[in-house]
Amino acid sequence: MYSRTTDDYQSMSKAGIEVIVQPSFWLGSPRTTVGTFEDYWEHMISFETQRSKEFGIDHYVCISVNPKESTARPLALNALKAMSEYIDRDRVVAIGEIGYNLINDLEDELFQMQLDIATDKKMLTMIHLPHVNKKEGLKRTESVLKNKSLLDMTNKILIDHNTEETIEKTLEIGCWAGLTVYPVTKLSPSRAIDIIEKNGLEKIMINSSADWGVSDPLSVPKVAEEMKKRGFRTSDIEKVTFYNAFEFYKQSTKFLWRP
Repeated sequence: MYSRTTDDYQSMSKAGIEVIVQPSFWLGSPRTTVGTFEDYWEHMISFETQRSKEFGIDHYVCISVNPKESTARPLALNALKAMSEYIDRDRVVAIGEIGYNLINDLEDELFQMQLDIATDKKMLTMIHLPHVNKKEGLKRTESVLKNKSLLDMTNKILIDHNTEETIEKTLEIGCWAGLTVYPVTKLSPSRAIDIIEKNGLEKIMINSSADWGVSDPLSVPKVAEEMKKRGFRTSDIEKVTFYNAFEFYKQSTKFLWRP
């Protein structure tokens, strides 16, 4: 929601959205100092929580050095040190997004360091699949999880931005699977529903997109509407547009919202 206007919150409230969890995002242009990370995390934890509350929406945060910002040296490493001051704050329910963007060694270093933080803190983790070459990104992600002996902790890991080429493997690994829906590019509501029809309802959650490009923070209710048109039962619609996400995030002791 850092990139969105108050009008979006109004629309979300009218659509019936009651709680949101947003991950750490990229600034939209290259960061130059650690202070921009610190100001951003504080903005998320404090300002966005209050802004959401004004529209009857409860707000939670995942914090990280985002994959798209993890290759700058020494900036990314210094930001990671600064992040320790924010991890234990109220409303911080997970480490994320972490993972790969370009799939290189610099990203890998930050990915593994942040996985270690999540493990040490016993926190939930949100992993980002790259927008290009997703299968390779997932393969490398699985290898890291295996090497760190985390494959028995997959119930606390969400792998986001799945498509048709990654969903089966993500579920096979045992992680929760996010489907991030966009109005035009990437994963459309129709494609997301096709994936659900093929792969079932378990551990799959629909995410709205809200970023600097063409995106839509109402993607979740729009998918729910399309699922209803296709004849899905209300309980099944609610499972992938709400309850699966709720089951994942309520594992955090700091996620206090209840339906």
